[in-house]
Amino acid sequence: MNQLTEFWPKNRVLSKGDWTPPAGTRFISADDHLMEVEHLWEDRLKGADKDRAPKYWQDEKGIFHLEVDGVSYNTPGFDLSFPEGRPGFWDTEKRIEDMDAEGIDASITFHSRAASLIRMQDKELWFKCIDVFNEWMAEWRMAAPNRLFPVAYLPTFYKPEMTRDYMQKVKDLGFKAVEIPMSPRGVRYNGKEMLPMWEAIAEAGMPLSIHIGVTIEYSGTGALGINLNRNLQPFNALFGQLVFSGLFDRFPDLKIIFTEGGASWVAPAITGADKVYRDYISALTPRIEHKPSYYWHKNCWTTFMDDPVALDLIDWIGEDKMMWSIDYPHPEGVFGESMKIAKQIYDKAGEERFKKIVGGNAAKLWGI
Repeated sequence: MNQLTEFWPKNRVLSKGDWTPPAGTRFISADDHLMEVEHLWEDRLKGADKDRAPKYWQDEKGIFHLEVDGVSYNTPGFDLSFPEGRPGFWDTEKRIEDMDAEGIDASITFHSRAASLIRMQDKELWFKCIDVFNEWMAEWRMAAPNRLFPVAYLPTFYKPEMTRDYMQKVKDLGFKAVEIPMSPRGVRYNGKEMLPMWEAIAEAGMPLSIHIGVTIEYSGTGALGINLNRNLQPFNALFGQLVFSGLFDRFPDLKIIFTEGGASWVAPAITGADKVYRDYISALTPRIEHKPSYYWHKNCWTTFMDDPVALDLIDWIGEDKMMWSIDYPHPEGVFGESMKIAKQIYDKAGEERFKKIVGGNAAKLWGI
């Protein structure tokens, strides 16, 4: 280990530090991740599907591998022990130990490798794979049901007409949270064909997370940093897509969480969208009923890890619209210095707003 590797996730030393948060503070991480259990699809798919199941295993070095129809789904050119090497990623007991060491009360927990299965050409088999993943997550949470709150992956953006039935299944499995990917290929979230999906989500009353994804768009010199920079700051255009399509006018009860893209993007996004509304209102189709900033403050939330600029923009973003996350156990996550970052939020925001941002808002939104 050297100075470059000592802060890799697997090497981080966890501690609550010396600072004592105000009494009554709940720390709820609004965006963490789990690693799917080995051989998940090989063991759980049935019949002819089992023969074509994605192969998923952990090698002797602790690195996970995913293969579909003989094609590796590992991220190319990347040492996977860097983001995936911490045992709490796949060992729930060690995860809880890490949460305790950092003082984290509860975790909103997202997929890991399951999301990459979207590359599968056979979408019928893909749908079944996601179904298996959701059923497994519902079992996974029972190791600590008052602390672990996994997010179901909604696969019906390819079959919007199936969303109502699938949302009922998600509820029956005990989920409080659901997600869709940010920009699946060939899907227009503002298309009329997607209205059955949005209607069913709104009727279900369950908050919907839209999580950043991994897109390998650039190659060449500096490609890793370029792609990471692109992937971690993606939400301005998506916010405009949802707002200017009239989605929130049609379904005013929708609750959308923009996840893992930080919070400072919100202020320029809503002020820029408000200017578009003001300057082009006579030409907009549909003509939305309110300024875009209205829909932000009514229907939207964002998560962030370490975003000091956002703390200067709380009045623009909204103290009720920001939710802190640890992003356990990703390299860009703040576990290992969680209470250091929490103290910075407290110093900037003050006690009342601090309590909302680090846990109160998440508790209210997801009912935990």
